[in-house]
Amino acid sequence: MARRVNKLVFIGITVLISVLGGTCQPIEKDSIQQLLASTSDDSAKTKILLQLARSSNNKQKTLQYYAEALQYENNKLRTAEITDTLGLFNLQLGNYQEAMTYFKQAKLLFYELQDSLWMGKIHNNIAVVHWGLGNSIEALSNYQKALSIRQAIKDHAGICKVMNNIGLVYQDLGLYEDALDWHQKALAIALAINDSYAIAYSYSNIGQYYEYHNRLDEALKTYVKGFNALPEANTKNRFDSFLSSNIGSVYEKMNQPDSALFHYHNAATYGNRISNSNRIAIAQHHLGKIHLKLDQLDSAKYYINSSMQLSRSKNYPPLIRDNLFTLSEIEEREGRISSAMNYYKQASTLKDSLFSTENIEKLNDLQIKFFTGQQEQENQLLRKNNEIQRITIKQQKMVSHILITGGLLILLVLFIVIRSHISLKKLSQRLEESERALLKVNADKDKFFTIIAHDLKSPFSGFLGTTDLLVDDFDQLPTDSVKRLLAALKDSSSNLYALLESLLQWAQVQTGSMHYQFGECDVHQIATSVTNLLVANAKQKQITLIQTIQSNTLVYADEKSVATILRNLISNAIKYTKSGDQVLVEAVRKGSVIEISVSDNGIGMNAETCEKLFDITKKTSQQGTKNESGTGLGLILCKEFVEKNKGQIWVESEVGKGSKFTFSLPVPIEKQIQQ
Repeated sequence: MARRVNKLVFIGITVLISVLGGTCQPIEKDSIQQLLASTSDDSAKTKILLQLARSSNNKQKTLQYYAEALQYENNKLRTAEITDTLGLFNLQLGNYQEAMTYFKQAKLLFYELQDSLWMGKIHNNIAVVHWGLGNSIEALSNYQKALSIRQAIKDHAGICKVMNNIGLVYQDLGLYEDALDWHQKALAIALAINDSYAIAYSYSNIGQYYEYHNRLDEALKTYVKGFNALPEANTKNRFDSFLSSNIGSVYEKMNQPDSALFHYHNAATYGNRISNSNRIAIAQHHLGKIHLKLDQLDSAKYYINSSMQLSRSKNYPPLIRDNLFTLSEIEEREGRISSAMNYYKQASTLKDSLFSTENIEKLNDLQIKFFTGQQEQENQLLRKNNEIQRITIKQQKMVSHILITGGLLILLVLFIVIRSHISLKKLSQRLEESERALLKVNADKDKFFTIIAHDLKSPFSGFLGTTDLLVDDFDQLPTDSVKRLLAALKDSSSNLYALLESLLQWAQVQTGSMHYQFGECDVHQIATSVTNLLVANAKQKQITLIQTIQSNTLVYADEKSVATILRNLISNAIKYTKSGDQVLVEAVRKGSVIEISVSDNGIGMNAETCEKLFDITKKTSQQGTKNESGTGLGLILCKEFVEKNKGQIWVESEVGKGSKFTFSLPVPIEKQIQQ
C-alpha cells in the first residue's frame, strides 16, 4: 500500500512542480467575459481565454478555457504549450488517458519545432502518466530520454526533477540502494542551484528510503528538512499535503497516534485547498486507520467511507482495496460477521488482481536486467573472436613477406612464428575462459527460473488446502472455526507475499544488485516464522512439526537467507516423511558456531545420493511419500546461502530410517568473547 500511495502522491507533486512557475495578476472575470463576447479577432480571443484559465479556481473551468483557447491559437509553439498544459491539468485530476492523448499531441509539435527544452519536459510528463498506469519500463524509457535531452542543454532544474523521478521508479521496483543514489544526486543539484521546491522534493524522497528501512528518526528529520526548505508563500500548501502525509506515516509507525492524527489532518486540509482528490483520499484512509487502532469505530467508519467514495469516483484501485480491508475489520469488531466477510472477499479479489499485475511487472524488469547482462557477455565474446581473426590475418601476411626475403631472414622468421604461436595460444585460452563464463551464465539463468517454481509450490499447497477446507466444509464448520481459518488465510497470504519478495531479491543476487544485511538475528524467531508458514503442509500429511530452538539463540547472518534455508529443509523433510510421523527442528552451540538441524524419520537416502545433493552438475530428485515432485535445486540454493553466511552444510541419512540436515552459522563476536 505504502509504495502505491507514494506513486500516486508523486504524480500530483510532479504536476504541481510543472505548473508552479506561472503566476497571474488578479482579474475581473465578468469584464473579461464581456470583452470575449465583443471581439471577433482569434488572437485576442486566445489571450482572453488564457487569462480566464489562469485566474480560475475551478479546475474543470480551467480545462474548458484552455480547450477553447486551443481552437483559436494559430502559432505552433503556443499551440504545443497549451496542449501540454491541458495534459498537466488532466493528470492532476487523475484523467490518465486524456492526459496521455494531450502529451503525445504536444510531443509531435515540439519535435517538429526541435525545441530541446520542451522535448525534455514532454518526455518527463509522458513518463509520469506511464508510471501512474503501472508501465514501469515505458516510464523509465521516457525518463532516460528526458534526462539525456536536459543534460545536453544543461537544464539543471530539469535534470534534478528527472533524477528524482527515476529514483522513485527504482523504489517501486525494490532497488532501494540504486534509488537512494539517484535522489542524493538530485539533492546535490537542487542545493547547488538553490531551488527550494526541488530541495524539498529530494528530501521527501530520501525520507521514504529511510522510512522503508525502518530508520524512523532519520526519516522524520529528513521530512522536516524538506518541510523547512519550502518558502513562506501561499503556494506552499501544494507541497505541505505531501510532506504532512509522510510525517504522519512516520509518527504512526512510532506508535504516536496523536501526532500522526495531527499531520494527517493537515494533509487533508492542504489537499482540500488545492482540490487534489488523491491526497484527500489518502489522508482520509490514514485517519480512518488511526481511529480504528484507537477503537473509535464511528470516526474510523466516517473517514474510511469518505476515502472509499473518492477512490471509487477517481479509480484508485489500491486505495479501494485497502479501504475494503479496513471496512471488513470495522464490521467484524461491530459483530456483523456476514458483512465483514463480504468486504473481505471483495478486497481479496481486488488484491489478487493487483498482486499479479504488479509483481509480474517487477519480474519482467529483473529478467530484462539479467538478459541484458548475458547479451553484453555475448558481445564481448564476439569482439574477442574478431580480434583473434584480425591478429591471425596480420601475422599470416607478415610471415609471407618474411619468407620471400630469403634464407638470411630464416632465423628471424622462426622467432616470429614461435612468438605468434604463443600469442595465439594465449588468445585461445582467453576464448575458452569466455566460453566457460557464458555457459555458467546460461546455467544460472535456468537455475533461477526453476528455483522460483520450487520455492513457491510448497507454501501454495498449504494455502490451497485451507481454502479447500473452507469450500468443502463451510456449512458444517462453527463460526469460530471459520474465523480462525480466515485468519490463517490472511497470515498465509502475507507470508506468501514475503516469500515472493525474497525470491525477487535472490534474482538480484544473480544480477549482482542484492546487498546482504548481516547482523544479529534470533534463530528461534526465524524458525518459528518458517514453521508457522509450513504447518498447513504438515497437517495435510498428518505430520507433527516440533521446533525446540531456545529463544535468544543468536547468530551473525543475513536473516532473509537463513529463513530461505530453513524453509527449503523443512519443506523437504515434510515431503519425504510418512503420515503420522514427525519433523524435528533443533539447534545447539558448538564453540563459535550454532549448528541448526532438521531431522525426519522418512524414506532416507543412500551414500551415493547424499554425495550428489549439493552438486549442481549432478542434479538428483526423488518423489515424496505422496508422490510429490521436486527439482533438486532447493538444496543448491541452501548451500549458496549457507556459504554466503560463512557457514557449512552437511547431511546424515540412512535408507528407511530418515535424514538429518545440519548447517552451521557463526555466533556474533560479542557472544564469542563472553563465552
